[in-house]
Formats: sequence, C-alpha cells, structure tokens
Amino acid sequence: MLQLQRLLLLVANSAATCTKPSTQPTAILSSGPIQGISTTLANASLSVNKFLGVPYAAPPVRFALPEPPQPWTRPLNATDFGPACLQSYVFAPLSVDAAVVQQLFNNPPVPESEDCLTLNVFAPATESSTPRAVVVFVPGGGWQIGSGRSDLSAFAAYEDIIAVTLNYRTNIFGFPPSPEIPITERNLGLYDQRLALDWVQQNIASFGGDPSQVTIWGESAGAWSIDYHLKSFVDPPRPFRAAILSSGQTSFGISAAMFPSDGATWSTVAAAVGCADNQTTTTTVPALGNFAFTSGTANDVLDCMRQIPAQAILDALNVNGAIFGPQRDNITVVSQPAERWRTGHVAKVPILTGTVQDEGRALLSDRIVLASFVEAYFPPAFVPQATRDAILATYRADPRLVTEFDVAAAIYTDYVWQCPQAIHAQTAASIDIPTWRYRFNASVLEFLPDELDYLGKFHASDIVLLFSNPATAPFTAQSYAVYEYFRGAIARFVKNPMSGPGWAAVGSGFAPLDAVVIGDVGDVPTVVAPYDTTLLDERCSLYRGLYPILGAALG
Repeated sequence: MLQLQRLLLLVANSAATCTKPSTQPTAILSSGPIQGISTTLANASLSVNKFLGVPYAAPPVRFALPEPPQPWTRPLNATDFGPACLQSYVFAPLSVDAAVVQQLFNNPPVPESEDCLTLNVFAPATESSTPRAVVVFVPGGGWQIGSGRSDLSAFAAYEDIIAVTLNYRTNIFGFPPSPEIPITERNLGLYDQRLALDWVQQNIASFGGDPSQVTIWGESAGAWSIDYHLKSFVDPPRPFRAAILSSGQTSFGISAAMFPSDGATWSTVAAAVGCADNQTTTTTVPALGNFAFTSGTANDVLDCMRQIPAQAILDALNVNGAIFGPQRDNITVVSQPAERWRTGHVAKVPILTGTVQDEGRALLSDRIVLASFVEAYFPPAFVPQATRDAILATYRADPRLVTEFDVAAAIYTDYVWQCPQAIHAQTAASIDIPTWRYRFNASVLEFLPDELDYLGKFHASDIVLLFSNPATAPFTAQSYAVYEYFRGAIARFVKNPMSGPGWAAVGSGFAPLDAVVIGDVGDVPTVVAPYDTTLLDERCSLYRGLYPILGAALG
C-alpha cells in the first residue's frame, strides 16, 4: 500500500512516472533570479514550470515578525521543496492519536527547520496571451503542524491556472503568547501568510500570473486562516479577489473561540526548559547539554526562550500537552466575528465553501468515551441536560452509528464543522456575497493502509484526493472521475469567481437544491449531484441555539 505522504508530496523523483524533465526555467523576482524545473504530466496539453522552496521571507528570528528576504544576484536553485516549519504533534484532549496523524500526513517524516518561510509555484510553461488566474493554497494542521510540500502541477497542466503553496509557522513558534511580545506581534503564522500574499502580488507576474486574479484557498486551519483574512482585509486593495474555505471558518460555533493570551501555557513551557520567570540562579538543563541561562526578569524569559534549542521546546510541548494558536489582536484576528459577517463588515468577495462527510473520524480518538466527549463539548454549565439528551437521542437513533466513537464522531462532524460552515455560507449569501457550497463524500481509503479503514470519508480526504498523483496513487475509475471533476470545479471558480464552480449558488432560485454532493449520494456512487440543503443541515437545529451561548462563554 502506498504511503499517503508519497501521494501528497509529489516531489520530482516520486513523480517521475508521470513527468519528464525538460529545460530549466528561470524567473526574475523582486529579490533576485531563480531557476526551477520543467515537467510534463501524462495526457496534458501544457508542460509545467515548478519553482520550489522559494523564500518569501528572510530566515525568521524566533518569536519575531517576518521580514522580506534579502536580495540576491546569482540564480537561486528552486528545484526542491524547502523544509517544513517546526511541527508539534500535540493536539487537544480527546483528539486523534498523534501517531495516526503522523501516519496520514508525515510518513515518511519531512525535513523541518526554523528557516522555513518558503513557497512553491506551479505555472504552465507556455506563455499566454493574457495573464493567468492564480490560486494560493494555505495548508491546515490545527495550528500545530502544516506544510506547503504539495505538488499542484496538475492544476497548471490540466486547468491552465497558476498554483502556489506555502509554509507558515505553527504551534508556539507561530503563535507565542509571551507577555513580553506585544499582542499585535504574536500571530506570527498569520503574518507569515500575509507576507506570502504580498510576495504573490509583487512577483506572480514573473510566472505569467495576474496579481488582480488571486484566489486564496485553505483547508482546516488553512480555511480558518482564510476566514481571518476575509475579516481583516475588509476594504480594497486586497491581495485576493475570491476565497475557498475547505472544512473551516472562524466566525460561528466553537471554532470562533480564541486561544488564551494570558501567557499561562507559555510560562509552563518556559519553566519546563529552564526559562522560568524570576529564576535568578543559573539553570543547567541536562537535556540541553552545556546550555545554561540566568533569568531574573520577564524579558530574560523571552531571551532565554530564543536561545534554547528548538528541539527542547518541542519536547516540552509534547510533555506538557501544550497547544498554541491565534490570539485576538484586532489586526489579524478581529473581535465579534459573527457580527461582522451579519453586518457585512468583511471582504465581499465570492466564496466557495464545503465540508467532508465524516470530518470527525480523523479528529477524535477512536477510543473516546462518549460521556467524556459530551462533558467536554457540551459543558453542563452552559448546555441544559435536556439539550444534551436530545442530541444524544438523535444520533443514537441512527442505525449506522454503532459504537461510542461512531456517535461522537458524527456529533463532532455536525457540531464543529458542518453546521457552523452552513451558517457561514448562509450569512455570506444573505449580505449578497456570491457563495457556493459543497459536501465531499468520496472515499480515498484505497490510498491508505488497511488499519485506517475506520476513518471513512475523513477530514482532509478531499485534499488527499485533489493533491494525489494519478500516475502513482491507486485511483479507481470512480475516484478518478471525482478527482477530475473536483479539480475542474476549483479551477472554474479560480478563473471566474463570479460565475462559480458550476452549480447553483447558495440562496439562488434553485434552493433548497443550492449545494452539491461531490462523490457518493448516500451509498450510490456518483461524481456530483445537486443536494437538498434542508437534508444536509437537518441536524443543525440541535446546535443553532448553543453557538451564541458557547461563543460568549469561550470568548
């Protein structure tokens, strides 16, 4: 069975069965010249120029805002992906085991480095009479992991658009809640993305792209990022003209909750590596060899954390179960997100949005205890017992849900992903934003080891399908048909967002058939079909009243 990492990371040598090297293309950037590689995909009318590992920022200073790259004069080799940013396989309690996530998305492990702020460009090699549309993909990973090491050559070769993928800092390295860092300078991962988008505006014309025709696209935490950008880039000029949110938004439901900014988790990690505040004696940390540091003031803590070896910090995250993410700074992350959507204080650009059939199955532990899940996600201080009972009774009545994991995963899919995404789409349409919606319901289990079959149509399986290589992945005729259709739908939206991906817009005259299912309709294999949103959202009435209450409680 092919490992999933090989399907997602289509580096030149693993893609050799479907690509053949040609000339080495060059491009002149605002920072200097680069040299990439050119390949041809099977049955494609366009060859592709790939520029990999291109720095969009200088090597970052730990816990500091990104800066533009220093210029260079000699051609920079852009033929291999750069390292991923430092990854932390630590997730919230009750979440999927880290080993499963690593098996899915980091197998074999990819190189990591703090010097990681690079992006990758995939462009048709043939010149066009008019500049091409561009899609910029922001990867997910729950703010703890994530890498742009995905080969999107197929979008260039078959769809005649330019695709860009990028890295950004995550976990404590991307979102440090240090009290010594101003609140407006803590969301480094989002500032990394902003700098990458600025880079695209300045340089995409060098690849034949049109900077005025950029669509930003993200999945999971990448989609959370896109929603943050939609709420912060309210007025033009913006570095995008349209947005795609695959399984994620940050305005409705519990995904709108903020990570704490009080620095408590930061202090825990700092203490674990010997950088505790008010620690006035020299501390030698055995795991760090000869490293020693005297910290007597708060600023010393930040200085110490900047000098500690990165691996020691990652180890401390793992030992302490420490997770990090964006904090509200009213620049990259604004207040009252739901109200901003309802009142139209957002970027009014076309939106394509969707979720996956079984989001929860790859996000919760398969050994989860249902009572613990309910206690955590429906706290009795805010959710009446009668409401909790009604939710459980609804899902337990479904004969397809047999185990406690089945029930918890189905609730999690609707409560955390499906229903908030529906509200997000409906709210966008209500303020006259052209909005299209889908549900992904195709299986990619043939791409996975047999022991992961229980995942079903899991969170990120749409991206697994879209970013896989038909020459090396075990596509069936059915999954390949879905792949081709979905890839084309994304490209149609990128090329002409106002016209949409090819189905009825949310709130259009076709309602309630104003969404589509991509993949199977129930258990019937299909490629795409209109879907009744009253059926798609039939369980959302269980949660609509809870979201404002929990949103107020969670901040």
